[in-house]
Parts: sequence; structure tokens; C-alpha cells
Amino acid sequence: MAWKMLGRATKDRKAAFRTPVLATVCADGPQARVLVLRAVDADRRQLIFHTDTRSGKAEQLGDDNRVAVTFYDAHRKIQLRCNGIAQLHTSDALADQQWRDASPNALRCFSGPLPAAACALPSDHDGSEATRKTVAAGRPFFAVLSVDIVRLEWLYLHTHGQRRALFSWEDEHATMHWLNP
Repeated sequence: MAWKMLGRATKDRKAAFRTPVLATVCADGPQARVLVLRAVDADRRQLIFHTDTRSGKAEQLGDDNRVAVTFYDAHRKIQLRCNGIAQLHTSDALADQQWRDASPNALRCFSGPLPAAACALPSDHDGSEATRKTVAAGRPFFAVLSVDIVRLEWLYLHTHGQRRALFSWEDEHATMHWLNP
């Protein structure tokens, strides 16, 4: 069920699992931010996101590629907590495919200034529609962030009884345990 909900989130902009929180580790402690889930490969237990190579998370992943990703669906009262190993893809087949498949509007931010740099009044864009030509300059800064899930905790929150399960994988060996909520 969890992988089905994740897969749906890559196609439905209104799906609750569409925008999870990704947490990384750095010298200053944990850092968390919301990302857009772009693709899911349930067989490989892999999540796909887009990121800017100039972002803080890209640097943090170079130091420690362990991440946590948290999803929450308030309507279904389901929380997923995933732990995994992240990898940045900048100029491989996966990055090329994701760049080709993404809409120009989704790629617009990679053509902009340095993420999180000080500026006057921030502006995403001038209101015009992005085109492949207008976003082309952003390709060197575009990266795919893949997360290989090694642990997934599923929690169903309900007033009539909560359920919690832990799934983990080691060397392709899967285990599942029920946990106290």
C-alpha cells in the first residue's frame, strides 16, 4: 500500500505524499526541507527527487549521504518514515532522462541565481512561460537525488487504534516487524 501511495504521488499533484520532508546531516546538525517526489521505483526501493548542485543539501550529501524522508497523508492518517542512502546524479543517464522528462517550468529554478544567496526582493520568474531554450542554462546545476530505502516505518494513526510496522532491507533480505504505536 505504501509503495502504491508513493507511486500515485508522482502523477497526482494533489497527492499528500507528493511533497515529503527530506532531512540531511551537517556540521550544524540536522537540516530538513520539503522536496517534490518525482519518481518511485518500488522494485529497487528508490525515491527520485530533483535538486540544485549548488544547494546546501548537495554539499551535505557529499559529507554524509544518509538521509531521512518523511511523508504524511492527513486524510488517510498515514505517516511513512524512510531512511536511506542518497546519491546525486548529475551527468548520467538518470539525470539526462529526468531533465528531458521534466517540464520547462519545473526546471526554471536551475537557471536562477545561487540557491539561498542573499538578494533584494526574491522573484521566481517574470510571469512568462518557461521554454526548453530559457531553461537550458540551468542544466549544469540540475541533479537527480536518488534515495535507496533501507528502512521504512509505516504508522496508521486512528482514534480507534493505531498500527505501526517496520520494514527493513539488508543485502536484499527483507524483514518486517509490528511495533507498538
